[in-house]
Amino acid sequence: MKVLSTASFLLAATFGLTASNAMAADFGVALEWNTNDIHEVMDTMAEQRAAFGELIDNGEIKDMYTLDSHIDGKPVKILKFVIEADNKEQVTAKLSDLPMYKKELVKIANIRPLGSKWLDNTPVNNNYGVTFTWQQNVGNIEMDRVLGIDLQRVISLNQAGLVTSSYLNTQQLDNGQVRPIYLLSMLAKDAQQARELSKQFEAVNLDYATVEVEYLGHKLNFNSKAN
Repeated sequence: MKVLSTASFLLAATFGLTASNAMAADFGVALEWNTNDIHEVMDTMAEQRAAFGELIDNGEIKDMYTLDSHIDGKPVKILKFVIEADNKEQVTAKLSDLPMYKKELVKIANIRPLGSKWLDNTPVNNNYGVTFTWQQNVGNIEMDRVLGIDLQRVISLNQAGLVTSSYLNTQQLDNGQVRPIYLLSMLAKDAQQARELSKQFEAVNLDYATVEVEYLGHKLNFNSKAN
């Protein structure tokens, strides 16, 4: 009964949020280098960190991940992160003030709506983003049953350290109904293991949902801003 009560509360909170008004949500942002000048990048790094740190201090950055990349053959880290905004346009506006963006050293590769964050854990390891999308032919009662099981499973995996972040978003079905979907950051050695871990979810086992896996990188702990 406790499992069902927890899941029902989460579902109610999700529907209440989406039905009331369009509040600020969280967006995943992937950047890519727009330069071959590694020296200009390094010269701008301190200024960039300070400006990005202000977004962190203001509570606008929810998650950060570092990935290996190269500029002119030289290794350098690049960020993926989650930022709070009203829409994609506001995400772009917030980033337009960052020094590397102003100098056109980086550009936005992708902006993806994630919904609202509701769980967090920050181990240092490889993280993979796992997005669940409902099939169209799942009945309402059965979908609620499966959600009740899987949302509680998200909580259990978070407590076990396998799910490092979780976001609740919504998906509109062909019949016009709006249902919750979940987007997870999971620890895994590779994408295949992330897919195998997703099979612990009832929706995947029953072929009620498809899974998309994306490499995120190493999650950073920014409870205290780095100098």
